[in-house]
Amino acid sequence: MYRVLALADDLTGALEVGAKFAAAGLPSSVTTRRSIPTDADQKTAVLVIDTETRHLAPEPARACVLELARAGFDQGIPYVYKKADSTLRGNIASEISAVMEGYPDLPLLYMPAYPAMGRTVRGGTLHVDGVPVNESAFAQDLLNAVRTANIPQLLSEGGLKPAISTTPAELETSPPTAVYVCDATSESDLEVAARKFAQSERFRLAAGPAGFVGHLAPLLDLPRTAPPGMPMVRRALVVNGSLNEVSARQISYARGHGFSSIVASGNGAEVGCYGWVILEHDFGKCKPFDYAARLSKSVCSALRREEFDAVIVFGGDTAYAILEELGHPEMRPIGEVVEGVPVSAIARKAAGRKGEGPLYLISKAGGFGPIDVLHLIRTNLTRG
Repeated sequence: MYRVLALADDLTGALEVGAKFAAAGLPSSVTTRRSIPTDADQKTAVLVIDTETRHLAPEPARACVLELARAGFDQGIPYVYKKADSTLRGNIASEISAVMEGYPDLPLLYMPAYPAMGRTVRGGTLHVDGVPVNESAFAQDLLNAVRTANIPQLLSEGGLKPAISTTPAELETSPPTAVYVCDATSESDLEVAARKFAQSERFRLAAGPAGFVGHLAPLLDLPRTAPPGMPMVRRALVVNGSLNEVSARQISYARGHGFSSIVASGNGAEVGCYGWVILEHDFGKCKPFDYAARLSKSVCSALRREEFDAVIVFGGDTAYAILEELGHPEMRPIGEVVEGVPVSAIARKAAGRKGEGPLYLISKAGGFGPIDVLHLIRTNLTRG
């Protein structure tokens, strides 16, 4: 039986959460199939499901999460983690509400902060690098523009009441049923809140970005195994499917610091060089989902023809499109090579790759990471 059910509204978030649990010695499986297997591998402690509900309307998103939460409750899975976007994009209120309905009469701890990525919460208001999120670049997000930074207000407007703003120091270990929105401006704040959750007799439901899982997973009273080690990667294909300016700057920096490029044309890519290469693409002006679908075909064509050990993907929609093109294979998280950059393994046969061993999927949300993130990834995965 699974011990933790984690639900994420996009693929990069699902893989981040899975990597945090795996690094804490809790073997995890990530799937894009919206169901809970009844014949789970006895060694898999955590099931992470990408619900792909980020871009849905609130009611369909709520219905999807509610069905999975009820299935988790019926199967006796004791803990649920609702992964929520660190910049408040998506159907946060409706999906948290669905988790609480599926696991009735339990409080839920919502930790929206991710200090390592510059996301902090003070007085219930989310800041990104010191700026309220609704005044940041995320207010102009093409698919999920952020309109408010006040989290209790966001939850209340979505029908979630009571939504109580609190701090780690004030957090009770036996709270009544409610959503507790907890402030945090540092990693130590996350640690205090995680300890209170783990010591509580009532807390079984939590929500937030993946950063909180890094503190919570090691404290849960669950059987563990040795965490998996990072792979060695000789050849990697890098693809940027994100429209975020952060990702664009990261790719530009990599081009100027030793990364080669190959060109996507039609449904394929001309692969004539080895090592770590960037897939260049220009599909003109097309809708974001069409863009991701066309890009995924070029990526999978290159993966089938060449012996790449890994594919590095910026952007959850593109990562999902690639998995869809591969037939929705199961992913086994390994850990994070850089904060916010998870590494997962896909079985060689499922990935349709040439060569031996699994294909490693290395993913990153568009707005995450330092400008030299690709250099850091390459350095950490090529050390002999």
